[in-house]
Amino acid sequence: MHPIVALSASVLEDLNAWLKISPSGEENWLFPSEKLDTPLSKDIALYRYIRPRLEKIKLDWVDFQVMRRTHASLMRELGVDPKVVADSMGHDVNVNLNVYTQTPIETKLEAAGVLESAFVN
Repeated sequence: MHPIVALSASVLEDLNAWLKISPSGEENWLFPSEKLDTPLSKDIALYRYIRPRLEKIKLDWVDFQVMRRTHASLMRELGVDPKVVADSMGHDVNVNLNVYTQTPIETKLEAAGVLESAFVN
């Protein structure tokens, strides 16, 4: 059984373009290894293709965990339902909110101001 994934229109367009030129063809692995009959591992993808581009912009410390936390945190800031985000990340809401989602300092400062105004005013 293949997982069902929700993709934006632009990502779907890019993936369809990739499938037309993919060395493994349209019916095989989306991102194949060099052998074409196995998928590309996440570690090879990170170290061979993603990390070199991150090094150029001085973000070579970024890994998949950072990307997942960024995704979860941005989705929360954008007001996306936490259950939808958790489902897309393959976790329950508790893990999504308590492990992956990071609260921006601006939000923490705003909360401190709200608390302060409750006591001062």
